[in-house]
Amino acid sequence: MSQVIMMLLFPIGLYFYFFIERKGKPKYQKTFDDFGEKIMHNSRLNSEEKIEQYTQMLSLNGYTITESTQTKVRGEKRILSMSLLAMSIGAYYVGVLVYLAYYFWIQKPHVVEYKLNI
Repeated sequence: MSQVIMMLLFPIGLYFYFFIERKGKPKYQKTFDDFGEKIMHNSRLNSEEKIEQYTQMLSLNGYTITESTQTKVRGEKRILSMSLLAMSIGAYYVGVLVYLAYYFWIQKPHVVEYKLNI
């Protein structure tokens, strides 16, 4: 029974990766872009308050602040792909080790950067 489940995980993971997860990435990025535009055009906030808002948004979403100046905030976060993990389980447990090695050493983190136009 476990062999059948493992054989089905690979095609299920492929489906979720190509048809669900990849379509969700632009929506995820749009959330940050819309927030950045909203704060940028808010004339009631000075530049320090805008940087504070950007930093707070990144921190609340689990991003590590890698750079913060008076005009720029940059956050990075590694995103675990559950569909790729399911595909690697479907390729037996060696695939899990390969995916985890990819996740920790090769995968580039998702970067969100906000800049102020002064």
